[in-house]
Amino acid sequence: MPPVSYRGICIEKKVMLSIPPVSLSACASLRRANRAVCHLYDLVLAPTGLKSTQYIILQAIGDAGEIAHCDLARTFAASEETFSRRLASARESGWVRMKLGERSRRVYCLTERGQKTLEIAQPYWERAEDRMKRELGDSDWLQLGSFSERVTRAAIRAEHAPTRNGRPRPVA
Repeated sequence: MPPVSYRGICIEKKVMLSIPPVSLSACASLRRANRAVCHLYDLVLAPTGLKSTQYIILQAIGDAGEIAHCDLARTFAASEETFSRRLASARESGWVRMKLGERSRRVYCLTERGQKTLEIAQPYWERAEDRMKRELGDSDWLQLGSFSERVTRAAIRAEHAPTRNGRPRPVA
């Protein structure tokens, strides 16, 4: 089967063959992987009308039962502004309900419609997960979660690292 180009990536026999330039930064490499993974999940979720970003928010709220806006943003190492937009969209779709909690914190829970949407989407999500597991293999799949967590924590620590003249201070 001759190679074809799909979304700028060379594909042969359904295997991505393009190799990223060695010069990709950690940021560029992770964004590239994130786009590819989200694209797969979005394709598999398409029949449900949900995007992967919407699914993970509904899942997190469903798992928590109720969760404060700031806690949800912190869970995903994202800004509250980003989640304000995402949650406004989920409210408009009738998937989540907001109430004011302690100290006037915005607290979200799934509506009946949101719970039903999540239940319908779950088998599709599991299919996407199965496809990723199959392509990565058991060993890499198991390492993915812990590695992603280490990368997230390292980035947060680096963000708050003291600097001198705009450059990180050497660690003693």
